[in-house]
This record gives sequence, C-alpha cells and structure tokens, in this order.
Amino acid sequence: MPDATDAHHEESLDEVNRRFDRTRTPWVIAMVVAAVLLLSCLIGGPLATFLLHSRESARRTQCMANLKQIAFNTEAYYGVEGAFPSGWKVAEDEDPPLPAWGWPAQLMPLADAKYPEAATLAQTLGSVMLSDDPRVELLQAAKSQFFCPADDVFAFDGLNHPDRRWEHDGDQYPLGLTTYVGNVGHLHDIAGSQPNTGIFFGNSHITIEQITDGQAYTILMGERDLTNCRAGSWPGVPNPMSHDGGPSIWNVVAGAKPDINAPPWDGDTKCGEGFSSFHVDGVNVLMVDGSVQFLTNNIDSHWVADPHSKEQGVLQRMMIRDDGQAVSQ
Repeated sequence: MPDATDAHHEESLDEVNRRFDRTRTPWVIAMVVAAVLLLSCLIGGPLATFLLHSRESARRTQCMANLKQIAFNTEAYYGVEGAFPSGWKVAEDEDPPLPAWGWPAQLMPLADAKYPEAATLAQTLGSVMLSDDPRVELLQAAKSQFFCPADDVFAFDGLNHPDRRWEHDGDQYPLGLTTYVGNVGHLHDIAGSQPNTGIFFGNSHITIEQITDGQAYTILMGERDLTNCRAGSWPGVPNPMSHDGGPSIWNVVAGAKPDINAPPWDGDTKCGEGFSSFHVDGVNVLMVDGSVQFLTNNIDSHWVADPHSKEQGVLQRMMIRDDGQAVSQ
C-alpha cells in the first residue's frame, strides 16, 4: 500500500496537468530555436565561407596545373620545331580564307592526342571541317586540359560561344572550347600574317632569342572565361583575316589593350579580346619561363598606341617581348 505522504501517487492525470504550467512551452521552444539559429550562424557561416574558399582554391589550383601542362607541351613543341607555334596559320592562296589552325591545335600531336595528327594539321582547318572525315566531330569537343573548372563548360551546351563559331553557307560550325588564349602582343588591329609584339600571331615563329625582356617577365598565355567574355576555340581561328571581334583571331589570342577582367563584351577593347576569369580578383597567366602568376584586377594597365612608349602600363609591358623596359609589379 502506498505511503499516504506520497502525494504523487494520489494525484490524478487531470491534477498533474493542472499543476504543470503549459504557458511556458512556447517560450521554451522559442529559446531552443534561437539557440540553434545562433549556433548555425556562429558555426555554419564560417564553415560555408571555408568551403567556398576551398572550392575556389581547388579550381584555381587546377587552372594553374592546366597551364603548366600546356607549358610542358609547348616546350616539347619548341624542342622539335625550334620556335613557339604560330598563333594561327594563314594560307595565302585561299580567297576567301578558310578557318586556320591555332597554336593549341599544333600542340596536339605532342600531347598524345589521336586527332588532329600531323598529317591533318598539314591541311587547312577549313578544308578538314568540310571533309567527310567522321573524326571532325572531335574538333568540336571541349578538352579538359583546355578548360578552367572555375568557368561553366555547359554555359552554351558544352560548345564554344555562338559568336566564336565559323559560319559557312548559312550554317554555324562549333569549334572545341578553350579558356586559355595566347599573348598576341601590343598592337590591336592586326590580322592575317601581320607581325605583332607578343608570342602568338599569324604565321609567327618566335624564338627565345627574340624575347629580350626576360622569360620571367613576358606573358606566354592566360585565361579568358566563357560565360561573360566568350573564351576561345582550341582548334583555331574561323577567320584569320579579321580582328573585329566575333569569329576572328581572338579565338586563340588576347591583346594588351583590355584591362584584366574588363567589363563584358561591349566594344572591341573589352574582355572578349583580353584576359579574364571567374577567380576572385584576377587571372592566372603563364610566363615564358614556365611559371604561373596571378595578375590582379588592379595591376597597372595603360595602353597607348606606341609599343615603345614609357607610358605603357605594367600589363602592356608584360605582353611586349622586346621593348627594353623593366617590369616592376
């Protein structure tokens, strides 16, 4: 028999419910929710920032690795040919000129690629694209070594920007996407086989001896994003005789006139003809000596028409191989 002094055993369920103050329940729940939210802010916020930073760091590292691999293949090409590949090949007997192979395609036989091989590169890109060879589809593929993961490879259904494609008989022919473009030099309105002050231009054949400003201070190539700035095409140039944006020489090269990460395309000096990326505050560039540098958006940039002018900005001097002026960043 329970002890008469043990009131707990004598209370009915109704009495227990009346004794328990239910008015405090919403306040308890609110305090628990507030504590959870506070902990989420204190822990989740820094964690999210850390994860985003880690992802960007990984993407930037992969971009640097891609550039270094391209440097390795370029060095192999130089060892065989005794010069850097031409920016784009101009066939003088074509009227109108057909698409021309660019410098990335010329590296392919030395990068263990099955296509295009040396025999294919001996033809013009345009004639190959119009052939019945089923392997032509491989020229439309985006290759991982030519694409920075910070960008969106599917921005245009995995193809290069529509404005960068070759138009023939009313049809558009996509070309394989690249987010790495070569240094064409200081002169802006050049096309065909006109010489320039960089490393890659029409029928160029630049050697180390011609880079008198120092290999560590001269840009070989760098990034251009697809989503905002149209990127480029690794097979080559749709129209080697045009420098007026669109399907022109800018498919494989960048000029010294635009700033780093200039505003999206809005004229011939904007980002579609320069270097750009989705990295925070700058772009990766590969120097002639094989090192990779990160150029920030605020690098000194001032383009003037005379390539030997002392008024040129640091960016512009880094894209001129032989102006004799020291570069200090």
